Amino acid sequence: MRRKVFTVFGLVGVLAFGAASLFDRPEAAFSACTYKCICSVPNKCCTTNGVTTCKPAPDGPLQCTQGYNC
Repeated sequence: MRRKVFTVFGLVGVLAFGAASLFDRPEAAFSACTYKCICSVPNKCCTTNGVTTCKPAPDGPLQCTQGYNC
């Protein structure tokens, strides 16, 4: 009897962890990110559900040159 109780609790724990890992990262499943130079500053731009947002990423992989039309 004790073994069945621990087995049921173990299965419930595994299912809860699996469900949490699926819904814990909503951005990862629906976003695409790229790096762009905007006014000589490297930015990380992500598109989520059709909306693009850009944030400065000074430690990103781009090295941007001086922008003149900013």
